[in-house]
Amino acid sequence: MKFRLTISGVISALALAAGPAAAGQCGYQYCWGAVGFGPGGAYGWAHSYASQQEAYNRVYQECGGNCTQIKTFYNTCGAMAVGANNGWGWGHSPSRAGAENIAMGYCNQYDYGCSVRVWACSF
Repeated sequence: MKFRLTISGVISALALAAGPAAAGQCGYQYCWGAVGFGPGGAYGWAHSYASQQEAYNRVYQECGGNCTQIKTFYNTCGAMAVGANNGWGWGHSPSRAGAENIAMGYCNQYDYGCSVRVWACSF
């Protein structure tokens, strides 16, 4: 009886310890992503990073250092829309379509001819 309780206790402790670390599909509790854009058509995206800074750095590298706007998010999707005069909007949502719709809504408040420039999902 004592042996069973010990094994049950060990298994329960391991399950609790492993649970939060593997909460996201990417293997981390927080699956960080980022999207960004800059002048001259520069853009970048990142997904499934263990930290916000890693996701940000990846987008910055993809833009060749030219991204002037970078937004981060975790365990969701993110999108950026840019208009004809470089007005922009960004959004995050559990779905790509939701993130794009939010980004377009904000962009259209400040500019015209908006279109989604970049998106990423990080779960």
